[in-house]
Amino acid sequence: ADDAKLGLKSTALTFGEEGTKPVLTALTGAAWGCWMLAGYNVGFGDVLDAPLYYGGVSAAAAHLLWQVHTADLNNVENLAHRFRSNNVVGWMVFASCVGGNLMMII
Repeated sequence: ADDAKLGLKSTALTFGEEGTKPVLTALTGAAWGCWMLAGYNVGFGDVLDAPLYYGGVSAAAAHLLWQVHTADLNNVENLAHRFRSNNVVGWMVFASCVGGNLMMII
């Protein structure tokens, strides 16, 4: 409702009450897959070669899934809390990149 009042074209408005969470779950899976592929493409090797990277981006994807599946689309405070926790995802991905690079040096 707030998105419509502000004139935003949000995922919730586009896909509605029933479609938002499945779409966001699919997008989380796509992001996770891209992070995994990026790690492989930069030379981190397979999962056992760079567990800090692959484990870290998997944890970041798990955090995104937590956001999606615990979101109450009708509760502004609930959604604001999840939105603010996006910085955690960014830090997790950043730390994963640092860890992956450190594993290549060691």
